[in-house]
Amino acid sequence: MQCTDHGLGRRNHDSRRRIAPVAVLLITLAGSSCSGVTPRNSQFYLPGNYNFAFYDTHTRAAQSFYAAHVAHFGIYEVALTKGEDNTDAFAELEARIRGLVTDPPKFEPPAELIAPAWSRMAHPTGRTMDWTHHLHSQLYDILTDPSITEKKAAGERAIAYYLSNAEAAFSTRGYGHRWMMGGGTWAGVFARKYPDINGILWSYHWHHAAVYEALMESTPEAQARELDRVIDLFVDSVLANPPEYMPLAAEVAPRFSKMFPAAAQIFDNLHMMHDITNDIMVDERLSRQEKEAEINRLLQNQLYSTQNSMVAPGITTMADHTMGPGSMRVPTLLPDGSWLPQGHPESQMVPMSQFMMPLLPDSLPEGVGR
Repeated sequence: MQCTDHGLGRRNHDSRRRIAPVAVLLITLAGSSCSGVTPRNSQFYLPGNYNFAFYDTHTRAAQSFYAAHVAHFGIYEVALTKGEDNTDAFAELEARIRGLVTDPPKFEPPAELIAPAWSRMAHPTGRTMDWTHHLHSQLYDILTDPSITEKKAAGERAIAYYLSNAEAAFSTRGYGHRWMMGGGTWAGVFARKYPDINGILWSYHWHHAAVYEALMESTPEAQARELDRVIDLFVDSVLANPPEYMPLAAEVAPRFSKMFPAAAQIFDNLHMMHDITNDIMVDERLSRQEKEAEINRLLQNQLYSTQNSMVAPGITTMADHTMGPGSMRVPTLLPDGSWLPQGHPESQMVPMSQFMMPLLPDSLPEGVGR
Protein backbone atom coordinates (compact mmCIF):
# COMPACT_ATOMS: atom_id res chain seq x y z
CA MET A 1 0.00 0.00 0.00
CA GLN A 2 1.27 3.46 -0.85
CA CYS A 3 0.93 6.45 1.48
CA THR A 4 -1.53 9.11 0.35
CA ASP A 5 0.15 12.40 -0.48
CA HIS A 6 -2.85 14.63 0.44
CA GLY A 7 -1.44 17.38 -1.75
CA LEU A 8 1.55 18.19 0.41
CA GLY A 9 3.95 17.44 -2.43
CA ARG A 10 2.37 20.17 -4.55
CA ARG A 11 2.92 22.91 -1.96
CA ASN A 12 6.03 25.09 -2.20
CA HIS A 13 8.40 25.57 0.71
CA ASP A 14 6.98 28.94 1.79
CA SER A 15 3.37 27.80 1.90
CA ARG A 16 4.37 24.68 3.82
CA ARG A 17 6.05 26.85 6.46
CA ARG A 18 2.84 28.85 6.92
CA ILE A 19 0.73 25.82 7.86
CA ALA A 20 -0.26 26.05 11.52
CA PRO A 21 1.29 23.32 13.70
CA VAL A 22 -2.14 21.86 14.49
CA ALA A 23 -2.91 21.64 10.78
CA VAL A 24 0.34 19.80 10.19
CA LEU A 25 -0.64 17.36 12.93
CA LEU A 26 -4.07 16.77 11.40
CA ILE A 27 -2.62 16.27 7.93
CA THR A 28 -0.01 13.90 9.31
CA LEU A 29 -2.65 11.84 11.08
CA ALA A 30 -4.89 11.87 8.01
CA GLY A 31 -1.99 10.46 6.04
CA SER A 32 -1.75 7.39 8.23
CA SER A 33 -3.08 5.13 5.50
CA CYS A 34 0.37 3.57 5.27
CA SER A 35 0.49 -0.13 6.01
CA GLY A 36 1.08 -0.93 9.67
CA VAL A 37 -0.05 2.47 11.00
CA THR A 38 -3.11 2.63 13.27
CA PRO A 39 -5.57 5.35 12.13
CA ARG A 40 -6.10 8.00 14.82
CA ASN A 41 -9.84 8.26 14.22
CA SER A 42 -11.81 10.27 16.75
CA GLN A 43 -15.26 11.77 17.23
CA PHE A 44 -16.17 15.12 18.76
CA TYR A 45 -18.29 14.99 21.91
CA LEU A 46 -21.99 15.84 21.71
CA PRO A 47 -22.60 19.61 21.52
CA GLY A 48 -24.95 20.95 24.19
CA ASN A 49 -25.60 24.08 26.22
CA TYR A 50 -24.85 22.08 29.34
CA ASN A 51 -21.25 21.26 28.36
CA PHE A 52 -18.77 22.35 31.05
CA ALA A 53 -21.56 23.13 33.55
CA PHE A 54 -19.98 20.77 36.07
CA TYR A 55 -16.54 22.34 35.72
CA ASP A 56 -17.89 25.89 35.83
CA THR A 57 -20.19 25.24 38.80
CA HIS A 58 -18.16 22.74 40.83
CA THR A 59 -14.59 23.41 39.74
CA ARG A 60 -13.00 21.81 42.79
CA ALA A 61 -14.96 18.60 42.26
CA ALA A 62 -14.20 18.54 38.52
CA GLN A 63 -10.47 18.99 39.04
CA SER A 64 -10.41 16.40 41.81
CA PHE A 65 -10.62 13.62 39.20
CA TYR A 66 -7.59 14.58 37.19
CA ALA A 67 -5.01 12.89 39.39
CA ALA A 68 -6.76 9.59 38.56
CA HIS A 69 -6.12 10.12 34.84
CA VAL A 70 -2.45 10.82 35.53
CA ALA A 71 -2.32 7.69 37.68
CA HIS A 72 -3.88 5.33 35.13
CA PHE A 73 -1.94 6.43 32.10
CA GLY A 74 1.20 7.15 34.12
CA ILE A 75 1.29 3.51 35.24
CA TYR A 76 1.15 2.31 31.65
CA GLU A 77 3.92 4.69 30.57
CA VAL A 78 6.25 3.87 33.48
CA ALA A 79 5.82 0.12 32.95
CA LEU A 80 6.53 0.44 29.23
CA THR A 81 9.43 2.88 29.34
CA LYS A 82 11.03 2.28 32.76
CA GLY A 83 10.27 -1.40 33.40
CA GLU A 84 7.64 -3.51 35.11
CA ASP A 85 9.68 -3.86 38.32
CA ASN A 86 11.23 -0.41 38.53
CA THR A 87 10.19 0.29 42.10
CA ASP A 88 11.92 3.68 42.17
CA ALA A 89 10.00 4.89 39.11
CA PHE A 90 6.69 3.68 40.53
CA ALA A 91 7.45 5.27 43.90
CA GLU A 92 8.14 8.55 42.11
CA LEU A 93 4.85 8.19 40.21
CA GLU A 94 2.95 7.50 43.44
CA ALA A 95 4.41 10.61 45.06
CA ARG A 96 3.41 12.64 42.00
CA ILE A 97 -0.15 11.27 42.14
CA ARG A 98 -0.54 12.04 45.83
CA GLY A 99 0.70 15.56 45.19
CA LEU A 100 -1.91 16.01 42.48
CA VAL A 101 -4.67 14.96 44.87
CA THR A 102 -4.25 18.25 46.74
CA ASP A 103 -2.93 20.30 43.80
CA PRO A 104 -4.64 18.87 40.69
CA PRO A 105 -4.11 19.92 37.07
CA LYS A 106 -6.34 22.77 35.92
CA PHE A 107 -7.77 20.69 33.06
CA GLU A 108 -8.04 16.99 32.29
CA PRO A 109 -4.91 15.76 30.48
CA PRO A 110 -5.56 13.28 27.64
CA ALA A 111 -3.95 9.85 27.40
CA GLU A 112 -1.51 10.83 24.65
CA LEU A 113 -0.11 13.67 26.77
CA ILE A 114 0.47 11.53 29.87
CA ALA A 115 1.55 8.34 28.11
CA PRO A 116 2.89 9.08 24.62
CA ALA A 117 4.83 5.83 24.19
CA TRP A 118 1.99 3.66 25.51
CA SER A 119 -0.53 5.55 23.36
CA ARG A 120 1.46 4.63 20.27
CA MET A 121 1.43 1.00 21.38
CA ALA A 122 -2.25 0.83 22.39
CA HIS A 123 -3.94 3.77 20.71
CA PRO A 124 -7.40 2.15 20.30
CA THR A 125 -7.54 1.46 24.05
CA GLY A 126 -6.44 4.96 25.01
CA ARG A 127 -8.93 6.43 22.54
CA THR A 128 -11.77 4.34 24.02
CA MET A 129 -10.82 5.33 27.56
CA ASP A 130 -10.72 9.04 26.69
CA TRP A 131 -14.00 8.78 24.73
CA THR A 132 -15.64 7.27 27.82
CA HIS A 133 -14.20 10.03 29.97
CA HIS A 134 -16.10 12.45 27.69
CA LEU A 135 -19.32 10.61 28.55
CA HIS A 136 -18.42 10.89 32.23
CA SER A 137 -18.09 14.65 31.82
CA GLN A 138 -21.31 15.07 29.86
CA LEU A 139 -23.42 13.20 32.38
CA TYR A 140 -21.89 15.28 35.18
CA ASP A 141 -22.78 18.38 33.14
CA ILE A 142 -26.36 17.26 32.53
CA LEU A 143 -26.98 16.50 36.19
CA THR A 144 -25.43 19.84 37.20
CA ASP A 145 -27.17 22.21 34.78
CA PRO A 146 -30.46 23.37 36.38
CA SER A 147 -31.84 24.39 32.97
CA ILE A 148 -31.91 20.70 31.95
CA THR A 149 -35.18 19.64 33.53
CA GLU A 150 -35.49 16.31 31.69
CA LYS A 151 -32.30 14.79 33.06
CA LYS A 152 -33.07 11.21 32.03
CA ALA A 153 -33.90 12.12 28.43
CA ALA A 154 -30.81 14.31 28.07
CA GLY A 155 -28.59 11.66 29.64
CA GLU A 156 -29.95 8.90 27.42
CA ARG A 157 -29.34 11.08 24.37
CA ALA A 158 -25.71 11.56 25.45
CA ILE A 159 -25.34 7.81 26.00
CA ALA A 160 -26.85 7.05 22.58
CA TYR A 161 -24.42 9.48 20.97
CA TYR A 162 -21.53 7.87 22.85
CA LEU A 163 -22.59 4.44 21.58
CA SER A 164 -22.81 5.73 18.00
CA ASN A 165 -19.00 5.60 18.08
CA ALA A 166 -19.32 1.84 18.54
CA GLU A 167 -15.65 1.02 17.90
CA ALA A 168 -14.59 3.33 20.76
CA ALA A 169 -17.44 2.70 23.21
CA PHE A 170 -17.54 0.15 25.98
CA SER A 171 -20.32 -2.43 26.15
CA THR A 172 -23.54 -1.69 28.01
CA ARG A 173 -23.51 -5.20 29.48
CA GLY A 174 -22.35 -5.76 33.04
CA TYR A 175 -19.45 -8.19 32.71
CA GLY A 176 -17.95 -6.91 35.93
CA HIS A 177 -15.25 -8.70 37.88
CA ARG A 178 -15.13 -11.59 35.41
CA TRP A 179 -12.77 -9.48 33.35
CA MET A 180 -10.37 -8.70 36.16
CA MET A 181 -10.36 -12.20 37.64
CA GLY A 182 -10.75 -14.57 34.71
CA GLY A 183 -9.10 -12.96 31.74
CA GLY A 184 -5.56 -14.32 31.92
CA THR A 185 -2.53 -15.27 33.99
CA TRP A 186 -1.83 -11.56 34.47
CA ALA A 187 -4.93 -11.17 36.72
CA GLY A 188 -4.00 -9.53 40.03
CA VAL A 189 -0.35 -8.86 39.18
CA PHE A 190 -0.55 -5.09 39.65
CA ALA A 191 -2.27 -5.32 43.05
CA ARG A 192 0.44 -7.72 44.24
CA LYS A 193 3.33 -5.59 43.03
CA TYR A 194 2.02 -2.10 43.79
CA PRO A 195 -0.76 -2.32 46.40
CA ASP A 196 -0.48 1.33 47.46
CA ILE A 197 -1.02 2.72 43.96
CA ASN A 198 -3.74 0.15 43.37
CA GLY A 199 -5.51 1.44 46.48
CA ILE A 200 -5.41 4.97 45.10
CA LEU A 201 -7.04 3.79 41.86
CA TRP A 202 -9.84 1.90 43.59
CA SER A 203 -10.41 4.94 45.80
CA TYR A 204 -10.87 7.03 42.67
CA HIS A 205 -13.32 4.49 41.24
CA TRP A 206 -15.36 5.04 44.41
CA HIS A 207 -14.93 8.80 43.98
CA HIS A 208 -16.27 8.87 40.41
CA ALA A 209 -19.45 7.06 41.42
CA ALA A 210 -19.90 9.01 44.67
CA VAL A 211 -19.88 12.27 42.72
CA TYR A 212 -22.69 10.96 40.51
CA GLU A 213 -24.76 10.13 43.58
CA ALA A 214 -24.13 13.61 45.01
CA LEU A 215 -25.38 15.15 41.77
CA MET A 216 -28.65 13.24 42.11
CA GLU A 217 -29.67 15.75 44.78
CA SER A 218 -32.58 17.93 43.65
CA THR A 219 -31.16 21.42 44.17
CA PRO A 220 -27.85 23.09 43.30
CA GLU A 221 -27.33 23.90 46.98
CA ALA A 222 -27.80 20.28 48.03
CA GLN A 223 -25.51 19.11 45.23
CA ALA A 224 -22.78 21.50 46.39
CA ARG A 225 -23.07 20.33 50.00
CA GLU A 226 -22.92 16.66 49.00
CA LEU A 227 -19.97 17.22 46.67
CA ASP A 228 -18.00 18.94 49.44
CA ARG A 229 -18.79 16.02 51.73
CA VAL A 230 -17.72 13.46 49.10
CA ILE A 231 -14.42 15.20 48.36
CA ASP A 232 -13.59 15.63 52.05
CA LEU A 233 -14.49 12.01 52.72
CA PHE A 234 -12.38 10.90 49.77
CA VAL A 235 -9.28 12.79 50.91
CA ASP A 236 -9.62 12.21 54.65
CA SER A 237 -10.96 8.65 54.77
CA VAL A 238 -11.16 6.72 51.50
CA LEU A 239 -7.56 7.36 50.41
CA ALA A 240 -6.36 6.60 53.93
CA ASN A 241 -8.29 3.31 53.98
CA PRO A 242 -8.79 2.29 50.33
CA PRO A 243 -11.47 -0.19 49.20
CA GLU A 244 -10.43 -3.83 49.32
CA TYR A 245 -12.14 -4.44 45.99
CA MET A 246 -12.87 -2.50 42.82
CA PRO A 247 -16.26 -0.88 43.53
CA LEU A 248 -19.08 -1.23 41.02
CA ALA A 249 -20.89 2.00 40.09
CA ALA A 250 -24.27 0.74 41.34
CA GLU A 251 -22.83 -0.16 44.75
CA VAL A 252 -21.76 3.45 45.35
CA ALA A 253 -24.35 5.33 43.27
CA PRO A 254 -27.64 3.38 43.30
CA ARG A 255 -29.87 6.33 42.36
CA PHE A 256 -27.70 7.33 39.43
CA SER A 257 -27.35 3.71 38.29
CA LYS A 258 -31.12 3.16 38.41
CA MET A 259 -31.64 6.22 36.19
CA PHE A 260 -28.80 5.31 33.79
CA PRO A 261 -28.11 1.55 34.03
CA ALA A 262 -26.28 1.46 30.70
CA ALA A 263 -23.89 4.19 31.84
CA ALA A 264 -23.23 2.39 35.13
CA GLN A 265 -22.15 -0.72 33.23
CA ILE A 266 -20.15 1.26 30.67
CA PHE A 267 -18.20 2.89 33.50
CA ASP A 268 -17.66 -0.43 35.26
CA ASN A 269 -16.25 -1.85 32.03
CA LEU A 270 -14.01 1.22 31.67
CA HIS A 271 -12.67 0.74 35.18
CA MET A 272 -12.17 -2.97 34.64
CA MET A 273 -10.22 -2.22 31.44
CA HIS A 274 -8.08 0.28 33.32
CA ASP A 275 -7.24 -2.39 35.90
CA ILE A 276 -6.73 -5.12 33.30
CA THR A 277 -4.25 -2.87 31.50
CA ASN A 278 -2.41 -2.25 34.79
CA ASP A 279 -2.03 -6.01 35.26
CA ILE A 280 -0.87 -6.66 31.71
CA MET A 281 1.60 -3.78 31.63
CA VAL A 282 3.44 -4.83 34.82
CA ASP A 283 3.52 -8.57 34.05
CA GLU A 284 7.21 -9.19 33.25
CA ARG A 285 6.36 -12.57 31.72
CA LEU A 286 4.81 -10.82 28.71
CA SER A 287 6.84 -9.24 25.92
CA ARG A 288 5.91 -5.83 24.54
CA GLN A 289 4.27 -7.48 21.54
CA GLU A 290 2.32 -9.88 23.77
CA LYS A 291 1.13 -6.99 25.93
CA GLU A 292 -0.06 -5.07 22.91
CA ALA A 293 -1.91 -8.11 21.56
CA GLU A 294 -3.50 -8.96 24.92
CA ILE A 295 -4.67 -5.40 25.59
CA ASN A 296 -6.20 -5.24 22.13
CA ARG A 297 -7.87 -8.65 22.59
CA LEU A 298 -9.50 -7.59 25.85
CA LEU A 299 -10.56 -4.26 24.40
CA GLN A 300 -12.20 -5.90 21.39
CA ASN A 301 -14.16 -8.16 23.73
CA GLN A 302 -15.46 -5.20 25.74
CA LEU A 303 -16.54 -2.91 22.90
CA TYR A 304 -20.17 -2.05 22.22
CA SER A 305 -19.68 -3.12 18.61
CA THR A 306 -19.00 -6.72 19.70
CA GLN A 307 -21.30 -7.11 22.69
CA ASN A 308 -23.77 -9.36 20.84
CA SER A 309 -21.08 -11.80 19.70
CA MET A 310 -18.42 -11.98 22.39
CA VAL A 311 -18.02 -14.40 25.29
CA ALA A 312 -16.98 -12.98 28.65
CA PRO A 313 -14.44 -15.13 30.51
CA GLY A 314 -15.39 -17.14 33.56
CA ILE A 315 -13.39 -16.76 36.76
CA THR A 316 -10.58 -19.31 36.74
CA THR A 317 -8.78 -17.90 39.77
CA MET A 318 -9.59 -15.41 42.49
CA ALA A 319 -6.07 -13.98 42.06
CA ASP A 320 -5.62 -10.94 44.32
CA HIS A 321 -8.95 -9.38 43.42
CA THR A 322 -11.70 -9.37 46.02
CA MET A 323 -15.29 -8.83 44.94
CA GLY A 324 -17.61 -6.53 46.81
CA PRO A 325 -20.99 -7.56 48.22
CA GLY A 326 -22.83 -6.41 45.11
CA SER A 327 -20.71 -8.22 42.56
CA MET A 328 -23.01 -11.23 42.32
CA ARG A 329 -26.07 -9.06 41.81
CA VAL A 330 -26.62 -9.41 38.07
CA PRO A 331 -28.50 -7.12 35.63
CA THR A 332 -32.20 -7.50 36.43
CA LEU A 333 -35.38 -6.74 34.46
CA LEU A 334 -37.98 -4.70 36.36
CA PRO A 335 -41.77 -4.96 35.85
CA ASP A 336 -41.84 -1.62 34.00
CA GLY A 337 -39.39 -2.96 31.40
CA SER A 338 -36.36 -1.06 32.70
CA TRP A 339 -33.16 -2.68 33.92
CA LEU A 340 -31.10 -2.52 37.06
CA PRO A 341 -27.33 -2.75 36.46
CA GLN A 342 -24.96 -5.23 37.98
CA GLY A 343 -24.24 -4.49 41.62
CA HIS A 344 -27.41 -2.51 42.30
CA PRO A 345 -28.73 -3.28 45.81
CA GLU A 346 -32.16 -4.17 44.36
CA SER A 347 -30.91 -6.41 41.53
CA GLN A 348 -31.00 -10.20 41.54
CA MET A 349 -28.36 -12.13 43.48
CA VAL A 350 -26.92 -15.29 41.91
CA PRO A 351 -24.82 -18.00 43.60
CA MET A 352 -21.05 -17.95 43.17
CA SER A 353 -21.15 -21.16 41.11
CA GLN A 354 -23.36 -19.42 38.53
CA PHE A 355 -21.41 -16.17 38.63
CA MET A 356 -18.09 -17.91 37.95
CA MET A 357 -19.38 -19.54 34.75
CA PRO A 358 -18.51 -17.90 31.42
CA LEU A 359 -21.13 -15.40 30.30
CA LEU A 360 -22.31 -16.48 26.84
CA PRO A 361 -23.64 -14.00 24.26
CA ASP A 362 -27.25 -15.15 24.76
CA SER A 363 -27.03 -15.18 28.56
CA LEU A 364 -28.71 -11.77 28.69
CA PRO A 365 -31.95 -10.85 26.92
CA GLU A 366 -31.81 -8.61 23.86
CA GLY A 367 -31.27 -4.99 24.78
CA VAL A 368 -30.16 -5.58 28.36
CA GLY A 369 -28.72 -2.43 29.88
CA ARG A 370 -29.39 -0.32 26.82
